[in-house]
Amino acid sequence: MDTLLFLITIISVLVLLIRLIIKLVKRKSIAGTSKLTGIILLAYSIIWLIFYGTATNQVVPLASDICFDDWCATVIKIDKTGNLGSIIAKGQFIILHIKMSNHARGIAQKPSEPRVHISDSQNNLWAVSAIGQQAFEKIMGKQIALDQKLELHQSLETQFVFDVPKDANDLVILIEEGPFITKFLIPGNKKVFKIQSNQ
Repeated sequence: MDTLLFLITIISVLVLLIRLIIKLVKRKSIAGTSKLTGIILLAYSIIWLIFYGTATNQVVPLASDICFDDWCATVIKIDKTGNLGSIIAKGQFIILHIKMSNHARGIAQKPSEPRVHISDSQNNLWAVSAIGQQAFEKIMGKQIALDQKLELHQSLETQFVFDVPKDANDLVILIEEGPFITKFLIPGNKKVFKIQSNQ
């Protein structure tokens, strides 16, 4: 529903912009078309802000699949450590064990710009630590990329390292997929995995 509303809004605005250009070329008044374009954009923005303000994190148990169409991913295990070999964390290394799976009926799946973040109660975001990941892979071997193509019914596991401050509170893991434009879709509740303080 959110995708459909976004597409309808975009198509409507594009049609109106074309009408604006035509009217400008023909030197006709564009007041009415401009006003309608503004109303549509304003209405969508208000709806987006309302849903953004009311959206919450929905905590799900480890090993619960989060799916985007037929590509799914989940966190199956969380480890913490202060160092990886000789590399010492600035805060603490959090190692996420992630399982990706293809739930399609007949085709291979490759996700579009998948990403994993850790966030805290202040909405700070942490991406994979390049130094931590490199140190981890020296010990455990090269890890599979999150955007790895999965054949029909195939499942693969990989691990990612984050360096998060020790005093960060209410840490959760967020798995997302899709290009930047998906940020403009109507926000909904997000499924997240909670990192317990004793994990």
